[in-house]
Amino acid sequence: MKSKTITLSVCAYTLIVVGMVFVISNSVHLVNANKPLSSVIANVTKELSSSTAKSTSPQEGDWFGILIAPKQNKEVTIFEGTNSSTLAKGAGHFSGSANPGESNNTVISGHRDTYFRFLKDVAKNDRIILQTSSGTFTYKIRKTEVVSASAENIVTPKSRPVLTLTTCYPFYFIGDAPERFIVTADLINKDMSAAR
Repeated sequence: MKSKTITLSVCAYTLIVVGMVFVISNSVHLVNANKPLSSVIANVTKELSSSTAKSTSPQEGDWFGILIAPKQNKEVTIFEGTNSSTLAKGAGHFSGSANPGESNNTVISGHRDTYFRFLKDVAKNDRIILQTSSGTFTYKIRKTEVVSASAENIVTPKSRPVLTLTTCYPFYFIGDAPERFIVTADLINKDMSAAR
């Protein structure tokens, strides 16, 4: 009987510790989510200046930058690549796509039920800001659309600087979503003075 009590005590203790870690982690995210945008941008600039220089060929999971949606007061960390472990910690820069500011298609993906849930609230003409080690790039949303999950034109090269954000759709679908929500935005400003 004593060993059952000890086993139950260990299980209860473990559940309490795991629960506390979960609560603290979510509290940190909520605190950051409620910060004013000016504070968020100041923190991002500080983070950019203190980061180590980005290598010429980034590896899957490397820090890529920060995506800021001012109207939605959202900030999402972007990592290189789009495998499941990368997308579990933030948005992912599609490795075969362009870097921000280049005359081509920069593609960034994120999960609809975590980091890219806010995309359901974006609209035409909203701004999206990307801050990377190369500078700050401001895009204006041209359109949003829903396409089939098998659509191949999402990563199509472009002749001008375009930002494409992708996530699964519908936003509240349970399981593998049959469609993709696509945000297409055009570069309207780039500031290389923020580059390291």
